[in-house]
Amino acid sequence: MLVEKITSRQNPLVKRFRFIRAGGERHHVFLEGVRLIEDAIRAGAHFETIAFSAQLETTERGLALLDQLQHIPCRGAHVSKQVMDAIADTESPQGVAAIVSRPHFEIEDVFARTPQLIVIADELQDPGNLGTIIRTAEAAGGTGLITTRFTVDPFNHKALRASMGSALRFPIATDLPRQEAFDLCRKHEIKIIALESSPPGPLSVVEDGEVTGAMQIYTDVKLTGPVALVCGREASGIASLAAAAADALVHIPMADGVESLNVSAAAAVLLYEAARQRREEDGG
Repeated sequence: MLVEKITSRQNPLVKRFRFIRAGGERHHVFLEGVRLIEDAIRAGAHFETIAFSAQLETTERGLALLDQLQHIPCRGAHVSKQVMDAIADTESPQGVAAIVSRPHFEIEDVFARTPQLIVIADELQDPGNLGTIIRTAEAAGGTGLITTRFTVDPFNHKALRASMGSALRFPIATDLPRQEAFDLCRKHEIKIIALESSPPGPLSVVEDGEVTGAMQIYTDVKLTGPVALVCGREASGIASLAAAAADALVHIPMADGVESLNVSAAAAVLLYEAARQRREEDGG
């Protein structure tokens, strides 16, 4: 790493960091903090630029990371506290930020591991929710994630932070039309399970006056084979077209007076139910 010193907030490199942080360039992502950058190194990410301040050198973990960074072939910048404050998104920066190449997976990478346990994030809007779902999916033994069009970018810096680095290594395909995602599941003989995070009224979905699918309690649905779990938009839940296309519609029972679960919490319940069923089937 070739290191230059930067003390001016007007330096073009500072502007580039802020531009990438705002999502201004599709092929690069912004990372901040010791943990995320450690994860990026372990994931084999390609680093374009690293910025660090004296703050990084105040802890043993920071010093160890700085030693690792010295061996990465990229542009480096030793910056003042004022410059790091301008680059960073957090209120108390840890003294390190980086621009790395956006991870790239082909859609078939999402289906490569079997038996599939895939999450389809359908028009989710909150980056924190999506990042948490990615982290949970990896932890529960998920095999990949698909985002449909109009879903927040999983490599948004807030989503990345919420994923705790999982998005840097977990197979993710983005911006698919909903129908294409479902068609690919059909092609791979994957059962589509739509999750309704709100308590149901009648245990069915009605569209144009016709019942399109019975809703079941999540523990009553078999989740041991190839499965895709569909999580809908936070405010409105599963879209009617997604519900109509699903093989099963599930809900999570809740106490009286509770309107709904956060979508990331609901996804976690279903992912870990799938993990439990799979362990039992394997005799674990």
